Amino acid sequence: MPVQWTAALAVGIPEIDHQHQELFRRAERLILALRAGDRSEVEPLVEYLTDYVAEHFASEERLMRSVAYPAYELHQAEHARLRADVGELASRCAEYGPNPLVTLMLHNWISDWLRRHIGSSDRALARFVHQDVR
Repeated sequence: MPVQWTAALAVGIPEIDHQHQELFRRAERLILALRAGDRSEVEPLVEYLTDYVAEHFASEERLMRSVAYPAYELHQAEHARLRADVGELASRCAEYGPNPLVTLMLHNWISDWLRRHIGSSDRALARFVHQDVR
């Protein structure tokens, strides 16, 4: 099953939705490179994904602070866990290379975590932002 963003994951904040779409695009490219065993593509994609996750979270956290989001600390803690998980997965990719186990782990983790986080935490943030705007 591909790691794809769908309109059902949209939160209604254009900047955040665009960033989520890019995260899914890059994650899918990484999974395809791992499956193909293309080590030359895996390393730059892991590095990009790691950096982009940090940028995206910083963007979300700025938004949360700007609207005085009451669940900021909880949401930020989820981001911290994800940063640590991404670092761990990057280490596994570097250590073991593009093999089926790493590919399966990464695919399952990315698709599950992104869908779960966007579907709950990011949607809650979006509801608050949209409510605050009215």
